[in-house]
Order: sequence, then structure tokens, then C-alpha cells
Amino acid sequence: MPHPRPSLLRLFITVYRGTRWLRRRFTPAGLLVIALCAFAAAFGLDTESNAAHQVFTFGAALLLVDAAALGLRPARRLPRLSARRHLPRLISADSSTGYRLDVSNAGSSPLPALTLVEELRQAWPDATDLARRGYPYFLQSLRRLRAVDVSTIDLPPLLPGQSAHCEATLLATARGVAGFERIEAILTGPLGLLARRIAVASAAASLPVLPQRLAVIVPPASSRRQLQPGGIALAQHVGDSEEFRALREYRPGDPLRTIHWRSFARTGKPMVREMQEEFFSRHALVLDTALTDGDAARFETAVAVAAGLVASPRDADTLLDLLFVGEKVHWLTAGRGLGSADALLRVLAGVRPTAPESLAALFSSVMHHAALASSVIVVLLGWDAARRQAINKLQATGAQLTVLLIGEDAGEDDGAPLPAAVRRIPVEAGLIAA
Repeated sequence: MPHPRPSLLRLFITVYRGTRWLRRRFTPAGLLVIALCAFAAAFGLDTESNAAHQVFTFGAALLLVDAAALGLRPARRLPRLSARRHLPRLISADSSTGYRLDVSNAGSSPLPALTLVEELRQAWPDATDLARRGYPYFLQSLRRLRAVDVSTIDLPPLLPGQSAHCEATLLATARGVAGFERIEAILTGPLGLLARRIAVASAAASLPVLPQRLAVIVPPASSRRQLQPGGIALAQHVGDSEEFRALREYRPGDPLRTIHWRSFARTGKPMVREMQEEFFSRHALVLDTALTDGDAARFETAVAVAAGLVASPRDADTLLDLLFVGEKVHWLTAGRGLGSADALLRVLAGVRPTAPESLAALFSSVMHHAALASSVIVVLLGWDAARRQAINKLQATGAQLTVLLIGEDAGEDDGAPLPAAVRRIPVEAGLIAA
């Protein structure tokens, strides 16, 4: 027997597309007239007992006249607009900001005041929990997946060739990457019942919405330096090493002890020895993305905790590695010479839950990485046999280990107490509020 959830998801998508089609083609006044016509049609079948059929005829006539006037407008009279967005570089979830639109009238006719709307890229949610939570939860999920809400934009009258600067307001509803696909101008009929969307020439754009950050106090990370086999090519000034790398020309500020005197005597130019720095402090942050119970609040809390740890101040000469599973195991590093914390926050903006089977690949990569790290922080979504075994192996490596277990209800699978390194973090339900 087929599972009902995919069929329910298709039903919800069909209903959403139908209502969206109506909202795009009829103004609020037009929708009211349609509702009156439907009501009158239901009660006006018996034309002898009431006059409801007259209301239906009058409303239908208004809609037809407005549709004819709007549809028969010559193509040369339609607005020809071009626009350029000036979006912020990024925005944090649960915050608002404004951005500017430069709009130009590229047509040969003057334009009245119009309303512009942004069309955002829409992804569809997973079918999990739809049967229990219903259509309102589906609509909330769509809003979160869009990541932002954008206000309508008022465009003043424009003469041919004239430009105007318009302001729009962004409200970030959830972390993610908001896709700005196109801009449309709303053209209404003379009676104000029907609407026609006119495409505005503009380039698609995207805006990263960084996750909210939950501040969690963890033990100070160990500052001991670890051997990094092969070094990190871009971290040229982190750590100490005696391994020769290459010769290069002298630059002001280089210490005299690094000058290679034989090359200086042979070439007549001061040359210095460049060393391969292989010893420095690096710390690992592991994010568990294997969500088994469909609890979106738990997952968002884990991402917010990881974002708070990424954004927390660190020593300038340390590196932070972020490990998680997406379509594969991702191992990203930030620190001196390797990018800023904003790069990791941008990645966390798009993290999604994965299947339980992803745990094996994640912890396999963590075990390979643990020998290089001075400390390891693991953010867990649950506590079961697989996770307990992985934590025990990490403790055996000798690295400083801190485990943050999301949820007070993430119980022990065998009744045994949690290890001392494990600390519970309560779920923040407000992170997914609509």
C-alpha cells in the first residue's frame, strides 16, 4: 500500500498553486466579486424565488469588462521596465533590512504609478509530518524555505527614459539562500478587479541568510599545537617548523637569520629560506545532521549552536574545521590565511537534515581528523548506540572533547548515564516560528 504522505504533499502543492494563480490574476476587490458571484450562483438557480441571479450576472459582467479592457491593451502601451537590485552582502535570520532598486522606463510612453513585486525561488518541503500538522504547517514551511519576505515596491510615474530609486524591505524568516528570480510590475484593469503581471528586465540574484546564533559556554579550547603533515600552504605565518620549503627574494622585514648566504653570494641578490609551517593549533566542530524524528526545532537548534560556536572569538593563530554531512562529508576550514567565520556561516545557512546512514561517514571522517585537532566539539541530535560508540572512540584519541546533546528528551538507549563530556542543550522552538 503506498504511503499517504507523498500524495498529501502533491495535493497541498496543487492547492497552493491554484490559490496562487488566483492571487496573481485578481486583485482583492476582484476576489471579492468572484466570491459574491459564486454565492449568487449557488442560490440563484431558482430565478423565480429570489434575485440572486441578477447579482451573479452583474458581477460576471464587471469581470468580463475589466478582463477585456486589460487584455486588449496594445503591446506598445505595455510598460517596458528594467531594474537593478542593490542587495546587502548577507543578512541574519530573524532580522530585517532594506535594499534599493534602480528602475528605468525603457519604453516610449509615460507610465503611471505602478506596484512592483519580487518573485522568489520556491522549494518544496519534505512530506514528513504533513498528515499530522496539515496545510497551515505546509504554508509555514514554504515561507521558511523562501528564507525572506519582500515588501511590495511602489514605483512613481516615469517619463520615457526616466529612472527612479525605489526602496524595498527584506524580512529574513529563516536561514537559507534566498533566490531572487525576477521582478514583475502589476498592471490592473480600469475597474481594478483583474491584474496582469509584466516582466521587468532584471538579473537573478541570491542572498545568504545566516542562521541565528545561540551562545553556548564551552570549556576553553586547548591551545597546544599539533603536527599537521604537509602543512597548510596558505597559512604561511602560523606556527613553527624547521622544514625547508623554498627560496625566495628578500622582502623588507624578513629576519636576517633566514637569509641564504650561498644564494646571496651566487646571485648578488639577498635570498631567504621559506619554511613549511606544520605546527599550529586547530580545533574541530562536528555537526550531526542525521535527523531521525523529523523534529525541525531540534535540528535548527543544533545549527544555531554550531553558528554561535563558529562566530565566537578565537585566537588569531588558530584554525577551525567544520565537519558535517550534506550530499557528502564536508570538511571546511576557517582561520588565519584560510578565510573568515562568515564563510562557514554561509555554509551553515544551507545545511539540511540527512539520513541516519550518514552518521557512519561523518564519524569516520572525524576519526581521521581527530589526530590533527587540539580539541573537538561535537553537536549531536540524539544519543544512541552508534553515537555512543563514536564518542567513546573520540575520547580514546586523547583530544579535548566536548559533546553538546540537543534536547532534554534525547535519552540514553540502555539506561546508562551520559559521559561527563556530554552536556545537554534545550531545544529552542522559536527558531522555526513563522
